[in-house]
Amino acid sequence: MFKTFLCLCALAAAPLGAGGLDAVKAAYDGGHYDQAVALLKDAAEKGDAKAQSGLGVMYEHGRGVPQDAAKAVEWYLKAAAQGDASAQNNLGYLFFTGQGVERNDGQAFLWYSKAVAARGSGDDWDASIAWTNLGNMHFWGHGTPKDPAQAADCWRHAVGLGNPYAANDLGYLYENGLGVGRDAAKALALYRKAADQGYEHAESNLAVMYELGRGTMRDYAEALKWYREAAGHGSGLAQYKLGRLYERGLGVKADLVQAQAWYLRAQAKGEKRAGDAVGRLDGALSAAQRAAARALAAQPLTVQP
Repeated sequence: MFKTFLCLCALAAAPLGAGGLDAVKAAYDGGHYDQAVALLKDAAEKGDAKAQSGLGVMYEHGRGVPQDAAKAVEWYLKAAAQGDASAQNNLGYLFFTGQGVERNDGQAFLWYSKAVAARGSGDDWDASIAWTNLGNMHFWGHGTPKDPAQAADCWRHAVGLGNPYAANDLGYLYENGLGVGRDAAKALALYRKAADQGYEHAESNLAVMYELGRGTMRDYAEALKWYREAAGHGSGLAQYKLGRLYERGLGVKADLVQAQAWYLRAQAKGEKRAGDAVGRLDGALSAAQRAAARALAAQPLTVQP
């Protein structure tokens, strides 16, 4: 599940007074959270919904005030009562996770539903998150009967608003024929849409499609490219898959030292299959090669520009 966060540019200026909005933004961006809280509280107490929602975020994350999920709920409720979509989505998240309130999937589903209905009062990103969360509830059957088709509909709304998480999840539905007709080409396009926004799970999924030739011609070089992107974003699975490609010389010249380095990185991430691979290659490498692989694995990863 995802939350919406403080977007100071969305605050109404009138309750803050002349120049107040700029002052809040400057304080927040500069890390002076106590000053931002003071300004937000003044506007929130005057009834500004965006300020109330923003103050809820500050309490939820302990920025400028002691972290207090119950206080966050209090301010989110005030903003949500005025139709603020961000506050409604965040309430759904807190009810789903049981922070500041008793965990209640039904209430989470209710608030996510209100958030998508109130999308006109929030920006596209906030609305996309609410649609994504509502789709998750339908897919897993939390607070509502399990319904992949309804999940797909919600995720389509979110994809239309630019949400990469929903694009990846909708791609999964098309790849596996859940709630929609199986369509590998659509799955590929959706994974690419999310991968192009740097979402590591989509990068891995896209790489798998190229590696196996699903929805496209098999292309190990493209698989290598996208596994590398996902690996740079910290995916242990992608690091393991890169090890396999280097070990087998698929899409790249075979290189057991590079393969072992990727297996070691994946092992450090907790990828279960990586441990067996490390043990297997250790027996095939010389002492110098094993040392070189460990030195490579210790180097920081970077994402290709």
